[in-house]
Order: sequence, then structure tokens, then C-alpha cells
Amino acid sequence: MKILKDKISKHIRDNSILYIIIIMSFMIGIASGAFTINTINDIQKENMMKYINNFYDIFGHTNLNPIQVFKQSVLNSFETTFILWLLGATIIGIPFIFFVIGVRGFLLGFSIGFLISELRFKGIIFTIAAILPQNMLILISIFFIAVTCINFSLYILKNRRFSVSDLFSQFITYTLIIYTAFAVMILGGVIESYITPSILYFLKDIIK
Repeated sequence: MKILKDKISKHIRDNSILYIIIIMSFMIGIASGAFTINTINDIQKENMMKYINNFYDIFGHTNLNPIQVFKQSVLNSFETTFILWLLGATIIGIPFIFFVIGVRGFLLGFSIGFLISELRFKGIIFTIAAILPQNMLILISIFFIAVTCINFSLYILKNRRFSVSDLFSQFITYTLIIYTAFAVMILGGVIESYITPSILYFLKDIIK
């Protein structure tokens, strides 16, 4: 455990600048998503509130299928992981990695911002109960994946004269690291599909 902790600490220290830039990209995305709420009209807000109210009604009278929720969560995480992995395998992919992180932040910022803007206290409770738990693991994994992808892309850029065998070896290591981090994202899917619904059911009288 201590060895793992030391390796994680070293990784963060060695890539502190990259993590700062990635987190800044994510925060810019969150801010943009939150501010976008002010640009949507009342009809759009009303339609979105109908969707949320329908979710409450379905949740209150129907048992959610955790397997389906889990599959969708894993699929969403895999799509993000695959895109980042693919971008990291190219020399020109680095700007697009920051863009993907920003888009992820935008979607999260818009969702949380809308809930809090329209539901106030209930929106805060819903965010804490239904959005943050799984996203903590998922976002940590995405940040780690993004840093790994950028480092691999920089490695290709700096070592353009490497042999095919060296490139293949590094690519295999790169892929294993990426999809090991993806396994952590799957844990986020487990929380979303099996734990979050129980929390929401317990709080349904508060957030409805």
C-alpha cells in the first residue's frame, strides 16, 4: 500500500503542471455549462423540468433496472476512454484531449447548474446524492487517463526515430495503463446503478 501511495504521489508531482491545465480546462467547461443556463428560454426550461418530473414519477412507481443503468454508465465511460486513448496515440491529439475534458465539464456544469437553479435546495440534495458520488471516481480516472494520453503523445513527438519494437512495447504499456484506469471508472458505474438508486429512494420524499 505504501509503495502504491508513493508511486501515486510521484506521478502527481511529475505531472503537476498537466493536472493543473487539465483541471483548469474542466473548470472552464463547468463554468461555461453553468452560464449557458442563462441563455436558454423559458420553453426550453419548462421542457427540461417536465423531463425531470417524469423521472421522479417513474422512479417513484417503477423499479429501475440496475443492469441497464450499469451498462449505459459503462458505455458512456468507455466512449470517453476510447476517444482519449485514440487521441493520445496521435501527435496532434493533445489539444483535442483538453477539448474533451472541457466538454465533460460543460455537461456536468450544465446539469448541476440547471438542477440548482430550478430546484434550489432540492437540486443541491439531488446533486450530492445522484451526481457527485459516481463522478468522483469517474473524474479522477478521466484526469489520470488524460495525463497519460498527453504524456504518450509527447513521447511520440520527442522520439520520432524510435524502432517499431520500442513503439509497440510502449503502446502496449500505454494501453494497459489506460484501461486499468477504465476499470476504476466501472466502479463508478456500480455506484451509479446499485448505490445511487437506493440513496434516491431514501430521499425521494425530500427531492420530489
